[in-house]
Amino acid sequence: MKKIFLFVIASVWALGMSAQKDVKGTTEFGINLGYDFGLQSGGGGFFSLQPEFGKHFTNQFYLGVGTGAYVDDKFNSVSIPAFVRAQIDFPMKGITPYVSLQGGYDFFTSGEGTGWGRINPSIGVKVPVGKNVDFNVGFGYTRTIMDGGGMDMLGFKAGLSFNSNGSGFSQFLKSLDYSVELEAHTPMTVTAEESNETDKVKFTNMIGARFSALAPLPVENLYAGLSVGVGRFTEKNTFDNHSGIQENFDESGIYVNAMARVKYKAKQIAIADRVYPFAQVDAGVDALCDAIFSVQPAVGVSIATKGDHSIDVSLGYATKRLDYEQNKGCMRIAVGYTF
Repeated sequence: MKKIFLFVIASVWALGMSAQKDVKGTTEFGINLGYDFGLQSGGGGFFSLQPEFGKHFTNQFYLGVGTGAYVDDKFNSVSIPAFVRAQIDFPMKGITPYVSLQGGYDFFTSGEGTGWGRINPSIGVKVPVGKNVDFNVGFGYTRTIMDGGGMDMLGFKAGLSFNSNGSGFSQFLKSLDYSVELEAHTPMTVTAEESNETDKVKFTNMIGARFSALAPLPVENLYAGLSVGVGRFTEKNTFDNHSGIQENFDESGIYVNAMARVKYKAKQIAIADRVYPFAQVDAGVDALCDAIFSVQPAVGVSIATKGDHSIDVSLGYATKRLDYEQNKGCMRIAVGYTF
């Protein structure tokens, strides 16, 4: 029986070797979305966004590094991971099963403690969906490690990986839609009520710039990628301890956000082949004062200039951006250029 089992394993391995394509020495960029649910009662779960960059050292061995964001399923906490991932591929005709081991550290953006270690063995499969583009899905076990214990979780992740295949990676970079935007947010007032005090804060002058890189997906006119924003705000704070003493102070600060963006360009209904509407959604970590998970849907109009370049104007909404119950978000107006 043992000999039969070993023969089957050897046969599968040989089949994979005969059908594989040569990826040795190529680089790879991938982005994955995932969800992990706790095995303990009431443990909750975590959504994840993980961009990653790595290299195929052989046709079977890949090593990459990445970061991203983990957000609990109640959207109350955010952590930023830094990880290393090793993968062994078993190439076969049409698909590539793999085993993977990821390890790293998650840095908490709020709450007690600085973070926890994370280890994640998993199995999965890659399926080609285009030239040098693979769709992958994986399932695995996660153990978090910190003083006083950790968590045990099971979960899955899915995403796209773009392989260089020689000059293919440079061609992939050229195929991206790059954009720069100037954005402004309407003033936002939040209030924190305690038993004997009120802290009222108004955020104004929220103006900044946003940079995006989006890759075309197999669906026509649909794009996805990363978007990073940075800007300046003014905080007007009024503190009242309900004893007749009121304090006022103003200060300025910097906001930063890193988000995943999905964008659809409705070019099929373009006016004069130049003006067409678009819709997009940004979702990720927004650090105005404290880091929190935010979603920013928007609609807009693009005016084509030359080639695939365009001037873009959009109006959107940014959901809860601060950890205040009364915070309802704010409007976002942006003018940008895509090239």
